[in-house]
Amino acid sequence: MSKHERLRDMFHPADSSARTIRDLISGTEALLRSTASYGGSEIESARDRLQQQLEAAREQAKGWERVAWDRAKDASHAADDYVHENAWKSVAGAVLIGALAGACLMSDHRRR
Repeated sequence: MSKHERLRDMFHPADSSARTIRDLISGTEALLRSTASYGGSEIESARDRLQQQLEAAREQAKGWERVAWDRAKDASHAADDYVHENAWKSVAGAVLIGALAGACLMSDHRRR
């Protein structure tokens, strides 16, 4: 699995609020379709306003998704670059964290 695929899977919309926004938009579209047979200037005006707000929300959600994706890619690249440039520091940090975690687990185990 490539780095791009792992990153995409990490931020899959099914696990985020993007899914909720998409459900809200589709529900609103269904509501607009179901009221299409009703007439009157007030209802037509309300439908038009709702349609405009829906389009604005859809565009804003796409923007949020793009920004989140770009930030995640930037963070991934920065972390990857740091680890490659500071390999020994990264290994030492991982060993230190592992040793501390092991010590905490052993300490907890002795208390029982």
